[in-house]
Amino acid sequence: MSLGTRTFSVVGCFADAGAWTALAAPFRTYVDGGPVSRDSEQLPGWCERVTDESRQADLVTFTAESGGVVWLGRGKTGDVAAIVVTSGMPGAKA
Repeated sequence: MSLGTRTFSVVGCFADAGAWTALAAPFRTYVDGGPVSRDSEQLPGWCERVTDESRQADLVTFTAESGGVVWLGRGKTGDVAAIVVTSGMPGAKA
């Protein structure tokens, strides 16, 4: 017997590892079984950003379908230039 759940969409994130605990904390705060609203910046495409100014670190969420692949592309300066999320569906385009 195997246990698990089927998902049709999931949320992933990129974050600065050194600030993970502080950046992830707003997503782990629940009251009475429901998430608490968090101070985050809403980005296009149902994404959001949480920033820890003291560490100059960010956590950026993105939506993805189960089975997809995510790439983080950087420009010449090392800054994030693009995030590409595939759908995980056979024949689908990124």
